[in-house]
Amino acid sequence: MEELQNPNGVKEKILKGAKLNLYAFLLIAPLLLISVVPFAYLNGWQNTYFHIKTIITPVFILALLFGIVVHEALHAFTWMLLLRKGFKSIKFGFNLHSFSPYTHCTLPMKVWQYKLGGLTPGFLMGIIPILLSFVLSSVLLNFVGFLFLWAASGDIISLFMIRKLDKNSYVLDHPDEMGFILVDKDELNIETEE
Repeated sequence: MEELQNPNGVKEKILKGAKLNLYAFLLIAPLLLISVVPFAYLNGWQNTYFHIKTIITPVFILALLFGIVVHEALHAFTWMLLLRKGFKSIKFGFNLHSFSPYTHCTLPMKVWQYKLGGLTPGFLMGIIPILLSFVLSSVLLNFVGFLFLWAASGDIISLFMIRKLDKNSYVLDHPDEMGFILVDKDELNIETEE
């Protein structure tokens, strides 16, 4: 993670594409340990492996690609609700350096709003299906939950980067990199909603 300060005193916390991909790759093991491994232990290793093999079909791959779109839409929807500024403050794109889609909010927001927008897809598409998989003994839900929790690895890393900031401080989603810009609300004349 790089912390930069430009001549105007603006502080940025960013993570470049190659490093982001490395951290996301390193998250595979811990995410497997909290999702697939306990599930396979409780439901049988061979049974879990067999079902995962049968799940992976072209239709499943297409569903995952659609899920990536839903993941990004959940970021947008959450920030649109929290900031009450509508769709005009949301931009979508694809970062070729990290080979990942992204959703960018062009408005400054409180740290808690940034965190909630970052948490939403991983929680709804990753954690909830994983928890349901244990209740329903569903290999499909467990595997899909793991994949979408791993797809949220950039969000997890971003939340780790922002963890020490006061929840009522302001940040601006970085327009070009994975990360954020620390914002002085007085300088930007932000309307606060307490």
